[in-house]
Amino acid sequence: MSEHLLLTLGGGLAPVALLIALGYVWRLTAPGGLDALQARRAINMLVMYAFYPGLAYHVVSHARFGADFYWVPLYTWSGLLTAAGLAWLVFARSGLFPDLGRRQLGALILACSFGNILSIGLSVLQPLYGSGAARFAIYADILGIAILFWSLGAGLASAWGSNGDGRFRLSVFVRTFVRLPPVWAFAAGFTVNLLGLPNPAPIDRTAELLGQAVIPAMLLTIGMSLSPAALRQRPGLLAIAGLLKLVVMPAIVAALCLPFLGRNEMTVSIVLLAGMPTMMATIMLSERFGLDTELLASVMVATTLLYFAVLPLWLWLLL
Repeated sequence: MSEHLLLTLGGGLAPVALLIALGYVWRLTAPGGLDALQARRAINMLVMYAFYPGLAYHVVSHARFGADFYWVPLYTWSGLLTAAGLAWLVFARSGLFPDLGRRQLGALILACSFGNILSIGLSVLQPLYGSGAARFAIYADILGIAILFWSLGAGLASAWGSNGDGRFRLSVFVRTFVRLPPVWAFAAGFTVNLLGLPNPAPIDRTAELLGQAVIPAMLLTIGMSLSPAALRQRPGLLAIAGLLKLVVMPAIVAALCLPFLGRNEMTVSIVLLAGMPTMMATIMLSERFGLDTELLASVMVATTLLYFAVLPLWLWLLL
């Protein structure tokens, strides 16, 4: 990596670390009497219903659609499904962890499969390739992660959690997916862009301003979720989960895409997005269906902290 790139990336990641630290300070101090759990839920709702739809609309309405529109989701699916299968083999069939029940296995498979593309992914790609690289994260999130999250993820949580009925209903998935505000915003931006429809400046500027709040908001919630005490429980299991999520999954994706598509901005972004720490929204599924939320949160903390040690290695290999 060139010195200029290192400085650029370092300058981009330093605010990431500071915002996560600020969220952790909030967790410890609860300013104004608002504890981290309440603040995190409020911020997540703002991101879901306002900030992320703004980002999706603004980026997609200005994007130049090319091969990345289908390659990014395709490789996101490939990496996620492969990681889920490997996690099942390691934790359920290897015999290394015979004491794990279905609630723990479901939590581990979710944790090793779904990555935090929205906050950390954007924070890494934009310093590397500029604001236009946000489209890679959005394609991976909406066309890749979201579809599998509300189908495979929800179905797994329902089948293995203590509160689920063991069934996956296609009608429930469709209703849930089409009601997501970012999906509507993505569709609106795609329609405006593809058909060349007018994009009024006040709407576009409002969407842009809303989108600028996504990264800081999500990074704060990561800090609010950190619990160092969780790392002292099952260190070996957490290490294996971190290895699967941060090293094995992106390595598989790299092996699938680099030989066929070459090393370029899109493929490097695909590999980096595959190696994101555990997605925060998995906690929501875990709590809803009764998986082992404490274990899932521990993996999320471990992968988030380990990520900053693993990222330089991937950048050295890819750039």
